Amino acid sequence: MQQPLNVYLLSIYLKKWSYTDNRIALNYSFCFNDMYVRNRIEMRIGVPTNLMNEIINHLIFRVKEELAKNNDEEEPDINNNNINLVNDAEVKRKLTAFLSKILKEFNYNKRSRGKSRMISTRSLDFFYNDFEYEQITDDIKFFVHLNRGVNKMNGELWENAVDDLTLALEFQPNNIYANKQMAKSLINLEKYKEAIPHLEIYVQQEQTPESLKELANAYIRIGEYKKAEDLYKNLENNYDEQLSVAFGRAQLAYRMGKGYRQLLDRLYKTDPDWFQEKLKNEWDFKLPSYAEHEECMWNAATAARYLGFDRPFDLTKRAFNDEIPSYFDSEKGTIRFVKTELDAWVDIMNRYHVDGVVYKIYKDAVSKEELNRAKLPKKRRTKN
Repeated sequence: MQQPLNVYLLSIYLKKWSYTDNRIALNYSFCFNDMYVRNRIEMRIGVPTNLMNEIINHLIFRVKEELAKNNDEEEPDINNNNINLVNDAEVKRKLTAFLSKILKEFNYNKRSRGKSRMISTRSLDFFYNDFEYEQITDDIKFFVHLNRGVNKMNGELWENAVDDLTLALEFQPNNIYANKQMAKSLINLEKYKEAIPHLEIYVQQEQTPESLKELANAYIRIGEYKKAEDLYKNLENNYDEQLSVAFGRAQLAYRMGKGYRQLLDRLYKTDPDWFQEKLKNEWDFKLPSYAEHEECMWNAATAARYLGFDRPFDLTKRAFNDEIPSYFDSEKGTIRFVKTELDAWVDIMNRYHVDGVVYKIYKDAVSKEELNRAKLPKKRRTKN
């Protein structure tokens, strides 16, 4: 007799809702064997018990889909009786209670005529209680912490995500997916050096253009230019990734202060639309030689005058949207700008018509003293 397949429902989250369409959308995640799956279901509002059954049926269907996909079958040789939802009765009880709270708020808000339109009941973790958590094996504890970390990442709570992913990696230190997510979280916190070991594990176990480019970019960020260059050579020799590799090499050349414009010119001629979008979303204007020299940076008032903004607020607003290179210190509540980076920003945005706007610099609007202060000490100066 075939052994039942144990499936663990990990969490569920209310993603969106529509009072007009009378519908809700929920994201849920589950694991079985060594597989971790995230999925979404959209449902019409109804009785909580019916909604709960619809979610469970959807979950079982997705389990079968994953099994078929992994076994190259149209349909796996497994029926509903051979799929065991672990803690079935308790899961259904909690899920029904969770949905009841959502529906209560949904219906109240729909009738509230302009009052609160939000729903405060948003998520349910099925292993939140210590008793439930302690009953599961270490391989499932790994998925519990991995899932919590990914949920935090979706809410851009990067520090919290790192905490949960750290716990996950204690159970499976070499798991590709967990290391990949940890690296992504650390990169979003600009902790590139800490991200490197996780990216290296990712590359060792799954050498793909994506993994190699992410590792190369992290090496560039911490000034390990030779290692980044070796990875780009690997990409050029072994993968059909010519445009993105050329873009990465241009970023490397920019950091090293030599020859990046020629590389960018070639990309612009090859595929201007792709290139402009890439510049807008992925080009990093920051130069590492300035990161340790705050005394060489300008405040928003000086930078605004230099770029011709009427108010510092207009400049900082764009800086906070990552449209203009800047350095924000959350502890001090200060934002600083580097003249060399602003010069490069104006040059690149104009040279490749990124915004369809011609930007200018106004040297006469800043004092000679401010211009001198923007220079690095000679032995550390970045050549552009």
